[in-house]
Order: sequence, then C-alpha cells, then structure tokens
Amino acid sequence: MNGRRIPAVLAAVAAASMLLVGCGTGTGTAASDDGLTAKIEAVTDDQLQGTNITMSRMFGDCEETTKGVTDTAEASSECEAIQILTNKFNAENEFGITVERLGGADWNSYYDAFNASIAGGEPANIANLHDYALSDYARRSQLVSFDPDAVGIDMSDATGQAQNSVSYDDETFAVPFDSHAILAHVNTDILSAAGYLDADGRPIMPANADELLAMGQAVKDTTGKALMSVGFANDDMAWRMFYSFVRQQGSDLIVDGEANVDTAEAKAAMGLLQELIDNGYVHTKADYSGSIDEWKNGDSAILVNGTWGVNEYASTATFGYTVTDFPTIMDEAGVWASSHMWVLPVQKDNDPVKYRASLEFAKFLYENTSVWSVATGHIAPRVSVVESTEYQNAPERANYTDTALSSIRFVPQVEKWTSIKQLIHKQLEEVWFNGKDLDSALSEAQQRVEQELK
Repeated sequence: MNGRRIPAVLAAVAAASMLLVGCGTGTGTAASDDGLTAKIEAVTDDQLQGTNITMSRMFGDCEETTKGVTDTAEASSECEAIQILTNKFNAENEFGITVERLGGADWNSYYDAFNASIAGGEPANIANLHDYALSDYARRSQLVSFDPDAVGIDMSDATGQAQNSVSYDDETFAVPFDSHAILAHVNTDILSAAGYLDADGRPIMPANADELLAMGQAVKDTTGKALMSVGFANDDMAWRMFYSFVRQQGSDLIVDGEANVDTAEAKAAMGLLQELIDNGYVHTKADYSGSIDEWKNGDSAILVNGTWGVNEYASTATFGYTVTDFPTIMDEAGVWASSHMWVLPVQKDNDPVKYRASLEFAKFLYENTSVWSVATGHIAPRVSVVESTEYQNAPERANYTDTALSSIRFVPQVEKWTSIKQLIHKQLEEVWFNGKDLDSALSEAQQRVEQELK
C-alpha cells in the first residue's frame, strides 16, 4: 500500500519543495496567527450549517464502487475505508457539512498534485500528509495550527508517538490517523521445519545478531530456503531495516539538528545487513513486488514488509502465516515507522468557518481510527483503540501490539528530510550494489547531509 513506492515520491517531494520555497507560501497569512486561532474556536454551530469543504487525499480511487455506502463494516481496503468514512460523515454529521474530494489519487503521485495546489494558491481545505513531510510545510507557514482540546479532539488518548508527530515548533498542525511500521511476516511452515516454533506454535524470534545469523543458517540447512525476503532494488525496505537497527542502538541519523550518519551504530547496522547478504540468508536482487512474490512462493521464511499487508496475507497465504514485531536484534526495541495525518492548508481567504468545518471532519476521522486500522492493518494512533477488543480480534493485531504502543520510531522531524534520506540511501546502495567501501560511504553520506542541513 502506501509504503511501497517511496523512492519516486521522495524525489517528487524534494523537487516540489524547492518550487514552493521559490513561490513563498502561495497562500494567506502566517499559520500560527493567534487571531485566526481564536476566530476558528469562536465559530458557532449555526455558522457551520451547510458548509462545503474540499479534501485532498491519497489511497487511490474507488468512488464508483463505494457510492452511497455508509456502512463502515464493508470497508476492506485503504480506499474503501476512507471513502466510506467520508460518505458516512457527509450523511450523518449534525452540521450538514459536505466534504468533496478535490485531488489526490495513488500514493506515488499524491505529493505532486498537492504541492502544485499550494503553489497555485488553491489547496484543499483538508489534506493528507505523512509525518516526515509536516515540518517542511509548517515552517513555510502553509498549514494552520490549532488547539485540539478547543475543538473537542482528545489528544490525551493518542500514543506518545502520535502526539509528537503532529507538532512542530511547539504548535499542533495535524490530527493523527495512523502509524505504519515494518513487521516480520512469517511462513510458519518453514520456521517449524527449522525448529523455530515454540510449544504454542509461535515463532521463536532472535534476540541478538548471533541468534539472527544462527536462525538464517538453520533455515538454510533444513529447508534450503532464504531466511528473509527484503526489497533492496529500487525500494526502501532494506533502508528501513538499516534505520531500525540504528534506532535499536539508541542512535539516530539526525541528532539535535546535526548530521549523525558516520557513526559506530550505523556501521554496526550495515555490518549486520552485510553478514545476512554474504551468508545467503537474504539477497539484494528483489524489488518490492519481487520480495513479496518470493515469500508468497514459499522461498523464504520471513517477509520484511509493513502493517499494510497484514489483512491481505492473513486471508490469502497458502501456508501457515503469522506476524511478529520486527525483532529486537540490538539493544532496545525500535522499528522504522511512518504515519498518515490530516492537516489544514492555509487558504487565501482564511475563512474560519471552513477551517472549523475541516477540523470537525478531522475529529470524525480521529474518532473512527478503529474503522481505518481494522480495514487496513495500519496501527491506530489511539491507545484506547489499540487496546480494544475489536482491534485485538482483527487478524494478527494482538501480535504487534508492542509495535503499536511502544516500539515504533519515526524518522527525524527536520526540514528537508526527504532530501536527507535520499542522500543517505544512495550511499547505502553504493555499498550494496557497487561494492563501495562502507567507511567511505558513511563518510560521504555524513558530508552530504551536513551540506544539506546548511
């Protein structure tokens, strides 16, 4: 789903960001205008009646198949879930607010269209963003800040990660909708043959590098299969493993706004990945789709992929299937994650009624994250939802509760993260595909990130 095609999107975001810097904000006054905030909070119920707002979102097209559907139980995909939720809000909200989709379609083209709408001065009233993109828009005063409590959005129920992800410079600019992280999707038939299931039939996952390598050898010796299928070629999945291993050592790639790439922790993370490759426990030839096909064909024990695949794999796997948290191989639990959120782009007319109507819709979506998370596999951003019976009874959810509540690690919320990430990823690919010396790659990545931050 939305984690698949990141490389092309990052390039588009970076290019469009440069365009937007040249164009200024492209919209109205500063997003943190205290007077505007007060006006939004002062909007009355009568003023909201019959308001029409526009929405820009990703998740694909399915309006025809969901037309008139308001029963959220019928949602079985990202597109169906968000469209049915929109239908339900339009049909049932007490203010008669109508939400019309303005733009956005597939994940790989979304940011192009969104950035163009901002540059043209006519963005949607409410829009999707990922956590890593928030700071770029907020720092250019292209988003409206607001007080969640003042409009009835209970952020105290949000996970710590979700609360942090929607803030920039001590102001709230978004309403969280989910988190999505990488997991270990397991072929239990292969792990059983290799002796890695416990008495309850659950995978016995490695707790350190030696155990991970021993597991790879056992799978190879007993079944002739690979330990893991991972997208390396033109995909981000291997990079996400690298980032997870860095975070599991208590480190990060940006610390206090400074580059922190050429470190012992990064070298250890890459070293472990290289050992897996050198021993034949994983290979670098697969792209995103290829890694899934390899695993689905029974040629590997574990697919490293995201939460967005859980529902599909649980219903279609032709072998024993389960999922676990991405294993803690280093010092502490930690796994790459991202998130979807809802923001209010600044409008030329700064109409507080439409801003408030947009927040009413965002509030509705926040209150229905249970529908979204059950339909998609994504992690709900609210503790009460994650701990609910409905969520825990959905396919495999109970097996990645630790990820949901404590283990996810978002990338640094810094300006130009998309460009920074590309610079680091490029050097890792030089090691994986062109045999570049690891020390040289990390040193060059450090220098290039330092330049980008300046």
